[in-house]
Amino acid sequence: MTNHWKKTAVSALSALMITALCGCSGSAAVEVTADNKADAKKLVDEFYNGLADANPVEMSSAQNGEVPSIFTRDGSKLRYEDKTNGYLFYLFEENGKKYFLSSDMKEPTEEEYTYDLYDNTIEMTLTYMINAYFQDELEEEGLTYAASRKDVTADGKTESELTTSVSAVQDGIKAEITSVGKKTDDKVTNITFTMTQGNETVTRELNFNYEGISIELPEYEIFDISKYYEHVESPFKTFADAKEAVREDLYYVTYDNLAVAVVHTDGKLYQLSAQMDADTFEKYNALDSDAEDYTEQVNSLIDPLAVTDCVDFTALAIDQKTLDAYAGKKIGDLIDEGFSHNGYGIGDEGSYVYLDKNDIVYEFEVTLPEGFDTDKDFEFEDFYDCVIKKASYHDTNTSLLPLK
Repeated sequence: MTNHWKKTAVSALSALMITALCGCSGSAAVEVTADNKADAKKLVDEFYNGLADANPVEMSSAQNGEVPSIFTRDGSKLRYEDKTNGYLFYLFEENGKKYFLSSDMKEPTEEEYTYDLYDNTIEMTLTYMINAYFQDELEEEGLTYAASRKDVTADGKTESELTTSVSAVQDGIKAEITSVGKKTDDKVTNITFTMTQGNETVTRELNFNYEGISIELPEYEIFDISKYYEHVESPFKTFADAKEAVREDLYYVTYDNLAVAVVHTDGKLYQLSAQMDADTFEKYNALDSDAEDYTEQVNSLIDPLAVTDCVDFTALAIDQKTLDAYAGKKIGDLIDEGFSHNGYGIGDEGSYVYLDKNDIVYEFEVTLPEGFDTDKDFEFEDFYDCVIKKASYHDTNTSLLPLK
């Protein structure tokens, strides 16, 4: 009797498992759950593996029923559309170089850093919305983790869904971040994020497409910037010497242990470079960027460095004689000549419009049109009728650097 009961129970249990895993149409379902960080992380890593590097792929975000941005990758070409702010740009590789091209540009600019940054768009989004909460260095105290994955296979197609949640209670208020990812076969099609704190809830959705993707670049002509600069012997032994010559602080840009600054002196434009030694590099990385004396601390470390490379890129800039000839023209005339807007300043001491060309920024002192209302909100087009009084070099965009 006992053995018969055991056999009957086993048969019943087997039938129950088969019923749970197999539907009448021949479908099968598998579900895995996790209630701790380590196991949940394994499910997350496996589910989203390969998504960051998918190619071709289109990722569109949706929030409050609107689609604010669309990122597309097609081979080595990238396209990013920001519908909220109304701009569109492309990034692409050609002859081993990486370029940026906006929809209103005819000449792309070489921008390796910007290309690499946007090429990591999907990875950064996943990190920000999901993966960051599963990193080993994240403080775990008070956090609760849960994950559940369900795979349903029918007619040779597998639909998968991964739900993860990370929650905590602080001052009696529960905060929770939940993500629900959906997959068809081995490709993620949708991720929905819900962030809840007390009675407040924010939802964001990502949709992924892999079919029929093709990026057509606008017409362009590559501007070979290397024709306009050369490596020369530095007129300054250290950054401190250059700082003394121009009688102003230098703005430093760093690339790992390479420190770079632009010096404008005696009608010349120089890019000065210096390598930080291991000790200086370690101290630089340890600085608190929020400290009130952060700039002073940076200067104390980098000012004494010996200049190891000097690039003269004066030929890339517009000479002062040509700038003087712009007096009497309107800002709109320069826009027609290929300048791009960079900013403006209106005050009691004068009105200024800033335009850039080939990543060099120029300051134009202007006369405002008659009846110009300085108290209203401005569109840059409102400055097109401003008449130029005088012009001068102002700055160099960091996107131009480093010149190699």
